Order: sequence, then C-alpha cells, then structure tokens
Amino acid sequence: MSNIIIGTAGHIDHGKTSLIKALTGRDTDRLKEEKDRGITIDLGFSYFDLPNGQKAGIIDVPGHEKFLNNMLSGVYGMDLILFVVAGDEGVMPQTIEHLNILNLIGVKNGIIVITKSDLIDEEMQELVIEDIKEHFIGTFLEQAEIHFVSSKTGFGMDSLTHKIALMCEAIRPKDEKTSSRLYIDRVFTLKGIGVVVTGTLTEGRINLNDELTVYPHKHTVRVRNIQVHGNNVEHVIAGQRAAINIVGAPKQLAERGNVIAAKDSLALSNVIDVELFNLKDSERTIKNGSRLHFFTGTIEQLSKVNFLDRKELSPGENCIAQLKFEDEIAVKYGDKFIVRFFSPLETLGGGRITDPQSILKRPKNKKACQYSFEKASANLSHVIYQFIEERSEGIEIRELFRMFSIEQKKLEELLKGIVLDHKIIECSDASKKYYFARCHYLSAKEAIVQELELFHKTNNLKLGLNKETLMSNLGFTNHSFIFNKILDLMKEESIIINEKEFLSINGFIPTLNSKQHLIYQECLNLFEIDDRMVKKDDLSGVNPAGDVVDYLLYTGELELIGNEFYILRKDLQRFSNKIINYIREKNTISASEVRDLLKTNRRKAVLILEYLDMHKITKRVDDFRILF
Repeated sequence: MSNIIIGTAGHIDHGKTSLIKALTGRDTDRLKEEKDRGITIDLGFSYFDLPNGQKAGIIDVPGHEKFLNNMLSGVYGMDLILFVVAGDEGVMPQTIEHLNILNLIGVKNGIIVITKSDLIDEEMQELVIEDIKEHFIGTFLEQAEIHFVSSKTGFGMDSLTHKIALMCEAIRPKDEKTSSRLYIDRVFTLKGIGVVVTGTLTEGRINLNDELTVYPHKHTVRVRNIQVHGNNVEHVIAGQRAAINIVGAPKQLAERGNVIAAKDSLALSNVIDVELFNLKDSERTIKNGSRLHFFTGTIEQLSKVNFLDRKELSPGENCIAQLKFEDEIAVKYGDKFIVRFFSPLETLGGGRITDPQSILKRPKNKKACQYSFEKASANLSHVIYQFIEERSEGIEIRELFRMFSIEQKKLEELLKGIVLDHKIIECSDASKKYYFARCHYLSAKEAIVQELELFHKTNNLKLGLNKETLMSNLGFTNHSFIFNKILDLMKEESIIINEKEFLSINGFIPTLNSKQHLIYQECLNLFEIDDRMVKKDDLSGVNPAGDVVDYLLYTGELELIGNEFYILRKDLQRFSNKIINYIREKNTISASEVRDLLKTNRRKAVLILEYLDMHKITKRVDDFRILF
C-alpha cells in the first residue's frame, strides 16, 4: 500500500471532526477557541490505524465559510476524501463549495459519509441520498459509495473502516524519485529543538541531514530531525505527513504558504500561465484585469488575471490565461489551484498551471500567445517541446527539471525522444546540458549566413568576421554555449569555415577590386629598392585602412619582420638562400657579413637573422650564425 493522506470535507457542523474521533480515537481540534466554540477553525491533523497495521495520515478541515482559506491549505495532496453530509440537514452551501474545490484540484477517490444517521428515519435517508445524487452529478463523487454512520453510537464505523482500508490498498503510490516538495501548513518553535515545520510531502523524499531550500526566500536549511505519526524516522516519502526540525532559518522564514523543497529544485516567478475554469454554478463573470485570491498547496497570493483571447470568462467556461502576482511564488507545471473573488470572498473556480515561469503577454503578440495555448496540451513530450521552442536561446535541462514534477531519468528519456524526432538539438559538456529547437537553429543559421555574406560584400579583403562580433550582432552574447554549438553544426554542414577567430562562408576567397588593385600595385612599387624592405609605417601610409596589406599577408606575398619592416616573401626567400649558401661555403656568418651580402643596414640584417633563427633555419653561436 502506498502512503495515504485521508481528508475530510463538508459543511460546518456536519460532524467531520466527530467522525475522525470515532474512527481514530483522537480529537483533531487543538485550539482552545475550537473547543470552546465547538467548531473547527484551523486544520487538524491525526492518523488512522488501518486494519493491516499501517497508518494513514488524516487532515480535518474547517467547514465554516469564514475559514475556507484554512480549508484550502489542507486539501492539496489528499488521496482519499471522506465527504461528510449530515443526515438531518442534507446538502448545504459549503457542501457544494467543498465539492467544487475538490473537483478542481483533481481529487479522484472519495467516500460519501452520511453522519448523524441516528437522528433520521428510513424515509429521510432516501431523501438525503436523492439530494446527494442530484448535486454530485458530473463530479468525482458521482459513483462514490454512500455510508451511513453515527459517531455517537458507533453505527456503521466498522463497514466504513473496511471500505477505507480497501480504497487505500488500491491508491497508486506517489513519485518518490523526483525532487522533494513540502508545503508548510504549520510552524512552531520548541525549546531546545528549534524550528519545526509540518506538512504533507507531495513528491520526492527527504532524509535526515538533507540540505533543502525554503521558498520563496531561497534560504538553505538542514534537516536535523523527522517525525512521522509521532515517531522519529530516518526519512519521509511522498504521501506522508511529517514534522521536520530544520536548522539554518529563523521561524519567520518558514511560515504557512512557504515551500520546503530539494535544494535549487524550484524557480520563482510572478507571472504564470494557467488553464482557468469558471465554475458553472458561479454567480460571477471573471473580467480581464480582475483581482483574484490564488490558492495552491498552502500558498495564498493576490493575483491579477490577464486573458489572451477574450475580455471575460463566463460561468461554465474555461480558457488559457495569465496570473500576475504581487510577490514571486514557487510552483511547477501541472499544479492545481483555486481562485476566489477579491471581495467578497467567493470561490469562482480554478485550474492547473501550464507555465510556472512565464512572462506577461499581450493578445496582439500572436506567437507568444500561441505558445501559451500549446503548453496546455496533455502530451508531455509536446509540452516540453513548446517550452524549448519558446526560448530561442535554448534552455538548460536543470531549468526544465525545476518546471516539471518528473523524475530526472524520465525527463531525459522524453528529451532524447524529441531529439530523435529531429525537433530539438542537444549540446552539452561536462557541466551543462542545453536544448534548443531545430527551427531556431535554422533561423540562426540563416541569420549567420546573411551576416557573413554582407560582411564579405563590404569587406572583400578580410578573412572573415570576428566570432565575438558576430555573436554580439546576433544577440547571443549571453548564450555563447548555444552559439558555439550552432557554429559547430554549420561547420559540419560545410556552410562556414573558421580560421583563427574569423568566420567566413565556405568558398569565400578575398579578391581585390579595381580600386584596391591600384593600391596593391602602389604597395608593390615601394619594394623596388636595393634591400627590398619597407618600413611598416611607410606601407600604412599608402593603404591607411590596411585592407590591402592584410590581403598581402593573407595570400603570403608579404611577411612582417620583427614587427618593423615588411618584405615580399619572394625576396625573403631569395635573401635566405643567399645566407644559407654563404654559411655552407664559409661555415658561419655574422650580422655585418649579412649587411654587406644583402646591401642593407645592420638593423635590418639582424632582424632577418632573428627571423631565420625563429624558423630554425639558423642558430646563433656567440656573434655568428650557423645552420640549424
């Protein structure tokens, strides 16, 4: 059997707390005011000893409409609902409101429990059953079993306990392999122990000494102790309620509405995309820009609705919308939520989160809005692809993992399938793994080709465009990892070539135009002197921009000696041969002998000898050179 959380729901004073006490022998009302007034105000917690010896957590929720916010903090993560209807009253306003809430957050399993059966006769029993069936049509409880019980006399408790045990056996276990997440519903400080938080672990696993993060503060804490059902344990797994003693954070950073999760496993955002439902029995139309109270887990936040394809949402309708919050929240894709009207507080509807890290979009931005609609798909691979396609700069796998409640291995398998479908491209190294959509690669490839072609047209003698400049021109400055992958793919496709730090279109050859050809001839004419060497500055005077000189260097016609003089390569080769032949005949040569041999000055002779030394043609021995 998986770890189970059993919850109650139903109208005020219909006997929810009394039912729990009759089943477990424990009173979940812990506050003095609750005992004095005889009503449940805040969440109550206990556990149920099942016949097979295992324990199931129990959450008792308040039924009064004034405390509905507290009820909403408790229902998230419930596996089995004991939906309570008093036999002497039947269906009441909070019966319907609780039913709508449970339906919206996706609860699948429930038992309808008619309490106070000792106060009604058979005729009244039939009327209550008809009343329930009429109101529960189309909900998760439409086919649920109905059990009559009396908490006062104990009638029906054995058969109800048996049914609870059977249903608990059939409930599928929660995912323990994804990152852990617990919504805090209580926090207190114990002398000598410190801060203790309680909540239901909705996914993952928490172990002693784990480092966790408290969101939204992003404060790191360590787990010092864990209790489940009052017993010290080594770990807590998804589906269990736990009290966790944490160190490293003051009490005010760990309050109801905050989330404790695996370190760095969630991201914060103040704009989310949602699939929003307005209840069919709602009395209000939700208008664009309406302020709504938003509830998920134990989180409660004020939000403002932004519709993408309409101006309002009528009762019974649903749509894709955006919610903007005053403060950042930490949620994931697929999380269910409830919305209530700003004032007066009325439950309007709810839905599920389709993008936990969105940006505010305007209806006229059709492409951006289309992404929001596509991400509402039920096909997880398609949804993941939409997240990647929406980000032209690509997305790191760690960001995807923060968005989805998926085991990392499963996420990697889904991504691998999308790669094999040729829809996305993976690029990775030892520390990072990014994915970007193939359509964005094609767009980037086209933009790079256009940029290089334009550069070649206006800079026909340059080898190519500097990579850093190209990256900046195309807006990839902060995404060099992706940009380098794009360049690698283009090189594999023989579209571009990369020489040093210069990029060019494959097949491009620097070629002189007519004006540059005249400058080229003028430059060559400067070398018609005895020693054939021209000062660097003298050549720059002929060609201030240096394009033709760069071209001569690129083609190998020109060589720079000692960063001071240019010499034509053919003359440099001729001089080298003279020096080599001289050494072969005389065994050595000095700088003075080179000066006389080449009819130049001593400085130029030394520079040529140093050039030959650098290229391992000659080697200096004292004041002479010998062949290497």
